[in-house]
Amino acid sequence: MPDRQTTGTGLVVAAHGRRGTLETESADRLQYLVRGRRLKVVCGDHVKWELDDTGKLAIVSGIKPRINMLERQPPGRTGTELLAANLSLLIVVCAPQPVTDWFIVDRYLCSGEIMGCRSLLISNKSDLCEHDPDHDAKLREYVRIGYECLSVSAQKNQGIEALRKALHEQIGIFVGQSGVGKSSLINRLVPDANIVVGSVSTATREGKHTTTASVMHDLPEGGRLIDTPGVRDFMPAVPEPQSVQAGFPEILAAAGRCRFTDCHHLREPDCAVKQALQSGAISKRRYESYRRLLRAVNGQQGS
Repeated sequence: MPDRQTTGTGLVVAAHGRRGTLETESADRLQYLVRGRRLKVVCGDHVKWELDDTGKLAIVSGIKPRINMLERQPPGRTGTELLAANLSLLIVVCAPQPVTDWFIVDRYLCSGEIMGCRSLLISNKSDLCEHDPDHDAKLREYVRIGYECLSVSAQKNQGIEALRKALHEQIGIFVGQSGVGKSSLINRLVPDANIVVGSVSTATREGKHTTTASVMHDLPEGGRLIDTPGVRDFMPAVPEPQSVQAGFPEILAAAGRCRFTDCHHLREPDCAVKQALQSGAISKRRYESYRRLLRAVNGQQGS
């Protein structure tokens, strides 16, 4: 019988603080502990590990270079919070109930653009669109920009096959507001996931958190899917104000025709973005989303 592997590299498949679970090169699952407090490990990381003296716990001592990182800026704090790494597909889930905060959707999509990751917008609970008549119109707006959108219903098992195909052989992550049905969708996609499903508060019309740690699930048809805790707000980690336009494809496309290369598209003369806004080529809501995020990033840079 071959000796058990005692050191090597592994894929982090569950992360909660300094502890979690990794998958070894031989597909074994080990509980791990991160060595040192400066090392931050998240789902999707490829790490270096070795067994401790008990032979039961993997000690993570390093991280291999990341392809990309999903990060957020915690409110009122300096520095960024890393959520996941090495992604090929960012799946932003929204729903008619709780009512979608489209500015949060834009901020997630902005993160996908900045990190160079393909994005997919999922509208769950498609059977409840009568609660938000404007919902479908907003989705068509994203399609015009160039984003791929799918309407699904986890409860009625509608559109799930199309979602499976989109996830095939991808390293994907579900993100979005609490209560939009991410856990229900994973239960459809991963038969043995058995994730606790929350409800929407009748008092606040907001979702309740059911996921408390990031967990990566194997998909039966190939690929992996990371589930993250839901949020009520999200601020992408943007390195500098000028980078905000890179998160809005339609604004970035128009920006190349601006008079000034450092144009912020606010009050500058001969601004091609403002001209596109006036002609209707860029929607007023998306421009307002860009403007709010730029203002927030400027506030962070100045704090």
